[in-house]
Amino acid sequence: MPVKSQLLCKLVLTSLAMFGVSSAQAQVPDDGVSSFNYSYSIFVGTGAYQFNDSTIYIVRVPVELDLVEPDFEQGKVGYRLLLPMSVGVANINEIDDIPDIRFSDAQTFAVTPGIELLIPIRRNWLLKPYMQAGVGWDMTTSARSGIFGAGSRVRGWYGRDQRLLVGGEFLWARNSPNKGLPTSSFSRWGLGAEYKIPTKWYAFGRNLSLHGRVLQYFFGNPVNFEDQLDEFKVKYSTELGISVGLDKPINIFGYKFRQGGIGFERAGEYKAIKLFTTFPF
Repeated sequence: MPVKSQLLCKLVLTSLAMFGVSSAQAQVPDDGVSSFNYSYSIFVGTGAYQFNDSTIYIVRVPVELDLVEPDFEQGKVGYRLLLPMSVGVANINEIDDIPDIRFSDAQTFAVTPGIELLIPIRRNWLLKPYMQAGVGWDMTTSARSGIFGAGSRVRGWYGRDQRLLVGGEFLWARNSPNKGLPTSSFSRWGLGAEYKIPTKWYAFGRNLSLHGRVLQYFFGNPVNFEDQLDEFKVKYSTELGISVGLDKPINIFGYKFRQGGIGFERAGEYKAIKLFTTFPF
């Protein structure tokens, strides 16, 4: 990959890691060691992310397993096993172009198992603190990285059939690469709301609904790259999304698909097209 292209890729991840989008970024120094911050892709969603002329494609598989269901009547805490995995591909093209990507193009892989508590704080509010630790690999080099993330999500629901969802999140993540590369970290705050409109349509034996959402993210502790890249900083990003929901989720390999939707995220020169299957908080 040309040096200019590698630098653009690295800039993308700077944005992704700081905004909470899903991506990873790369540059290869003179010693041939990749500083691809692929580790942060595990904390964001499936989609395409672009900054300048570089586009990163991420597929994130958010495997979950409910060990104990929360009891809102008695205030009983629930537990959930997390096993998210992500695969990343860096491409040099416009985000609007149709990508020619094959499985063999995969450049990064990350997995971070963890545990999430489901704490009822009211009949219509749920607090979800979590902790994850795992590892990521840059499959184009021998680089690997230890990944740690911790934070908490909260969500509330109002109206008949939970028509209005509101929520928030705090995340702190740390990346500890090998090859003598510097450790980095970032933090993210998120707020959002989603509204459901019932319909009379059916699919897969389930009643369908239409959803609209708006999410706002704020970032701190930006990832530390070389001095010449420090001028690129993002403080916040905004996402708008639409989706089709199911009255009962479809459970596939431990993950509950509650809806299928597309989101559009923007922050200055950065933009992303994201796919999602649930409310993020």
